[in-house]
Amino acid sequence: MGGAAIIIWIVVFFAIFYFLAVRPQRRQRQAHQEMVAMLKKGDEIVTVGGMFGVVRRLGDDWVELEITKGTRVRFLKRAISSIVSEEEDEEEYDEYEDEIEGTADEDEATDEELVDAEPPEAEAEDEAALGEAAEEGDAELEAEKPA
Repeated sequence: MGGAAIIIWIVVFFAIFYFLAVRPQRRQRQAHQEMVAMLKKGDEIVTVGGMFGVVRRLGDDWVELEITKGTRVRFLKRAISSIVSEEEDEEEYDEYEDEIEGTADEDEATDEELVDAEPPEAEAEDEAALGEAAEEGDAELEAEKPA
């Protein structure tokens, strides 16, 4: 009876491992292979390393990307992370532009407040304390110097 229980637990363990690790990885690999199979000239892609480029030539297991005008680089197809769509780029740019405009307004208000504001008393006290500590440190150094 004890041997059968151990075998059942081992089977359960391997079943859990299969459904949590092996199966999702197979799906991900299959999705990547389908994406790579759909590549064509002119597609803008991102590599695993984060480099953007436009597909210029395709080989069996490699792809040639143009990363800037006149600069071409060859990558393995497995190094392709994703295909970038122009719609996503435009949405990201719009969001980024909105963030910049929002922070610019906040920065201007902050700058105006800083120009009109007097330094707080706490900062003045901290500066005085730092000055006293520096003077004490200089005095200690003078006392330790050999004659």
